[in-house]
Amino acid sequence: MESICNRYFFKIIYNKNRPLIGLFLCLIFLLSNIFGQETDSYKNPVISAIDIQGLQNTKRYIIEREIQHPLNIPIDSSLVEKDRNRLENLGIFSEVTWNELPLEDGTSILNFRVIESISLLPIFSPVYNEEMGWFLILGTRLNNFRGRNEKLLLRGRIGNVSAYDVIFKNPWFFGDHVSIAFNFSKQIFEHYFLPYRQATREFKINIGRYFGYEKQLIAGIELKKKEYFGQDTTSFYYLSPDLIAVYDTRDIYNDPSKGMYIFYYGKYFRHLNQIEPESTIAWTQSYSAYYSPIKGKRKTTLGFNLNISSITGFRNEYWLGSLGGVNSVRGWRIPSREIYSDQSQSYRFGYLRAISSLEIRQTIIPKYAFQSPSYFGPIRSELGLQTTLFIDLGIAVNNWEDLSDSAPMIGTGIGIRIPVAISGNVRLDYGWSFYNGEYIERVLLFGIGQKF
Repeated sequence: MESICNRYFFKIIYNKNRPLIGLFLCLIFLLSNIFGQETDSYKNPVISAIDIQGLQNTKRYIIEREIQHPLNIPIDSSLVEKDRNRLENLGIFSEVTWNELPLEDGTSILNFRVIESISLLPIFSPVYNEEMGWFLILGTRLNNFRGRNEKLLLRGRIGNVSAYDVIFKNPWFFGDHVSIAFNFSKQIFEHYFLPYRQATREFKINIGRYFGYEKQLIAGIELKKKEYFGQDTTSFYYLSPDLIAVYDTRDIYNDPSKGMYIFYYGKYFRHLNQIEPESTIAWTQSYSAYYSPIKGKRKTTLGFNLNISSITGFRNEYWLGSLGGVNSVRGWRIPSREIYSDQSQSYRFGYLRAISSLEIRQTIIPKYAFQSPSYFGPIRSELGLQTTLFIDLGIAVNNWEDLSDSAPMIGTGIGIRIPVAISGNVRLDYGWSFYNGEYIERVLLFGIGQKF
C-alpha cells in the first residue's frame, strides 16, 4: 500500500491534472493501517483462568456458581461487573473487587477479591420496634452458616414482647437454584392499635426456584394459630398456602443504580376452627424502578415504588391494616389505640391500602469494608453514608370503589442510610405529615433496610 501511494504521490507532482482525491484516499489507508496495528496490540487479553482471593469461611463453589464469565475469550468488563454484583448480592461480603493479572503467555487471570462480613453474630441487645416497643434480644445469628450462604437465626425476645424464633434459609439448596426456608416461632405482644393482647404461633416452610437470575417463584405453606385476649378471647387457626412471584433486574439489591423490582404475593387462609369454614385471601403487589442520572461511587439515584395490598373474603377488625410508620407513609407515627377508638383519623385504617413513594438518594460516603477487634474475635463489617429526600402518599379504604372519594395521606422529609453487615442499612427518616391540606405532625422514624 505504501509503495502504491508513493508512486501516486509523485505522479501528482509531475501531473497537475491528476485529481487530489486519490492522495486523500492514500492517507486514509495509511492511517487506518497504522491505527489498526495499534488497536491489535492493545486488544483485551484472553482470560485463561479465574482466581478467588480472601475466602476464609465461604466454600469456593458458592462463588464459582455465581461467576458466568467464560474462559478462553477476551475479557468483557460488562460481564465481570455483573459477576461482581451477583457476589455482592449474596449478602455475605463487605466488599467485592476484581482485577486482571497478566501472564507471560499473553493471557490473563481474572481475579476476584472478597472481604467476608462477620458470619457469627451473638445477639444481646435492646431493640426498638415501632409496633411492639422496646424489648431485649438474646440469641445468635449465623449469616454464612457452614460457609454455604445459609442463614440460621436462633433468638428469644423479652420485654414488651415475649417471643422465640428459629429461622433457616438456604438460597441454593439443590438442583438449579432451588431454595428452601423454614420458620418456627411464637410471640406474645400488645397489638399496637387494637385493644387486645395478641399471641401467635406458626410453622412455615417455603421452596423456591430461580429461572435465570431475574425471575423467581416461591411456594409455601403455613400452619398458624392466633389468639386475641381482651374482655373475651378470640382464636383463629389457619392452614395457609401462599405463592410469591418476583421479577428483579436491579444491579445491587441493597443500593440499586438501575433496574426494576416487581413483586406479587398471594396467600389463602383456610379457617379451621369455624363452624362453617371461611376463607380469606391476602394479596400484595409492588412495583419499584431505579435510575442513577449521576453515576460513580458518589452516585445520585431516583427511586419510585407503588405498593397495593388487599384483604378479601372473610374479614373483621383483626384483619384491618393501617397507614403510618417507617415502612408505610413516613412523617406519620403508627396509629395508637386512642386514634383507633375515637375514630379521629379513621382514614388511616382499611382492608385495602395503596402507597406510592418517591426517593432521591445521594451517596455521601461510599460503602467501605473495615475490621475491628472484639471479645468474640475480629468483626468484619462495612460503613458509609447516604442521604435521602422522600415523599410518600397513601390511601386506606374498605372497598375499591371508595378510592376515588378518598384524599391521600402525605408524608415528606429527609433521611440517612448507614450500611451495616447482615442487616443491609440502618435507616433514620425525619418527616412531616399532611392530610387534606392541613399539617398533622412531624416525627423521626427508625428502620432497618431500604423502604423499597
